[in-house]
Amino acid sequence: MDNAHIFEVTQAESVSSKTALPGWSVATFAVCLLSITGPVAKHLSLDGLALSFHRFFWLALALSLVMAMRGKTITLTALRWSWFPGLLFAINIAMFFTAVKLTTIANATIIGAIQPAMSLVLVGPILGERVYRSDRWLALLAMAGVVTVVYGSSTRPEWDFRGDLLSVGAILAWTVYLFATKNARKHLDAIELQTTLTLVAATVALPIALVSGQDMGVSDSDWKFLALLALVGGAGHTLVNFAHSNTKLVLVSLMFLAVPILSTAWAALFLGESLNIWQMAGMGIVLISLGTIIYTMEHREDH
Repeated sequence: MDNAHIFEVTQAESVSSKTALPGWSVATFAVCLLSITGPVAKHLSLDGLALSFHRFFWLALALSLVMAMRGKTITLTALRWSWFPGLLFAINIAMFFTAVKLTTIANATIIGAIQPAMSLVLVGPILGERVYRSDRWLALLAMAGVVTVVYGSSTRPEWDFRGDLLSVGAILAWTVYLFATKNARKHLDAIELQTTLTLVAATVALPIALVSGQDMGVSDSDWKFLALLALVGGAGHTLVNFAHSNTKLVLVSLMFLAVPILSTAWAALFLGESLNIWQMAGMGIVLISLGTIIYTMEHREDH
């Protein structure tokens, strides 16, 4: 199979404010939905790898039914463009769900907030966008904020350094996933893409979960939360794919800066997780730094 199609080096397409507005709206709703998944995953009694498979399987089943209602089936073309995003999706979710079982929701999500900075580094060589020195300095400041959050959690009993490392791995996979799905959206519609890559992810996750020895059974009390996780998370990811069609990748990344704030709020409300001054300060540094990166970049384009 020719793998040259996985990433196509193309110049960034100009997106006017009129066409970007729907993408911002869709991305905002997607972020609100995805912010729920971390706290729900932590609440479920299933371990991370087993939970990942169930999330993929039930979402793939639901999306396949949607595809059938639309009169569509999975094609070789769809698999050609979806296998790589699906592999990344499996890695991202498996690492993230395992991370939230080990560390705090605040840490698992705020570490993910460095993703826009990572995209900023990659959009130049992949999409042909210029990156300024000030953007790099702000990205370093954001990473310093992440270190502050980790430091603030290091003395808490629910903190585990392994969870933070898994969160870093998850965000690396997520960053490449965003680039891969944006490229795939040139060839597939959002639902077709999400259905096919989720089937790939379920296929990848099943043997890993079985080999891990984790209990695959779902308790009666977990079913409703598992359904919530699969449907809400799946809707969020599908909406991100919709946003890709008329929104710049870095703008989609910006919207995910809201995830740590929302997820931490859900965790405080429903899981009883508290925040200390170091964590709050670190979160503020990350969000302000990365928000400034995107604001200044868009301000330059306006001039």
